Amino acid sequence: MSSDNSTSTDTNTKQGQGQGKQRDTMHLTTALCFVTSTTFWLVCLFRYHPNAWYVFQNAFAILAVCFVADNTAACLAPSLKRRQVVMHYFLGWAQNLLYILLFVASPSRFEKVWTSLFFGYYLFTWIMMLTQKAEFFFMFRLFYTIHHASAFFITGSWMIVSPCCFLDDNVFIYRAIVIWLSAEIWNDGLNTYRGIRSKTDKNVLRRMKTVVFVMERIHRSIAYFQPLTVPATQHNTLMWVVLGTGLWNDTLDVSFQLKSLCKHYREAKQQSEEKRRGSHLEVEVAVEEEA
Repeated sequence: MSSDNSTSTDTNTKQGQGQGKQRDTMHLTTALCFVTSTTFWLVCLFRYHPNAWYVFQNAFAILAVCFVADNTAACLAPSLKRRQVVMHYFLGWAQNLLYILLFVASPSRFEKVWTSLFFGYYLFTWIMMLTQKAEFFFMFRLFYTIHHASAFFITGSWMIVSPCCFLDDNVFIYRAIVIWLSAEIWNDGLNTYRGIRSKTDKNVLRRMKTVVFVMERIHRSIAYFQPLTVPATQHNTLMWVVLGTGLWNDTLDVSFQLKSLCKHYREAKQQSEEKRRGSHLEVEVAVEEEA
């Protein structure tokens, strides 16, 4: 008996060490991706953007707002589980709503401000993942490490190309960008709700995730049709770079979301089969007792 307990303890110790090593590797990967992608983005900003210091200063103002919002949530809702995860999604939802409102109010204002909103909010998530890694589950850190690094390289490439098209009429491109960026409002909204209402039935959540996945894909696909709203003579290099890099990021998003959905449906199927087997067992026992 003591031998069995010793073996079990050794197994648990090895599993704990393996998980610790996995977390350390993930943390190092996050740090390397943060440094590499952020450096690339900042180089692009100061080399190619006409209002680099304006963007940089406003981005840090947005970053400060994010930290104030997070600390406010900590004071007002101290019992909120996974507060950092919930705030990530809530602030993402607010950011996407701001994109839409800014563009509707003034496309030129959106063109001037969106880069600061984007960088400030993404920087907040990077810092939180690096400084409070225990608060974020592994798949969250894996996805957003890849997603944010990819996003920085993508938007950095937009800045590299944009000077060649600066004098063009790019309103349709910025309309495509705001539609493309704001598509995440669906997923951010659902995950904020999920974080606040953590006891929501899993079957309900699964159906909601499916609807949100479809709505986000429809929303984002509209961005790719924006070039059709203007004459072909207005198409330029920036448009092709935005569309091409956007498709790459969508492929990344879809792969992770489909994996998550498939996992939920497999779990639901397993639970259904176990429940059915349990009910059959109860019937068989009842028949035997009657006999």
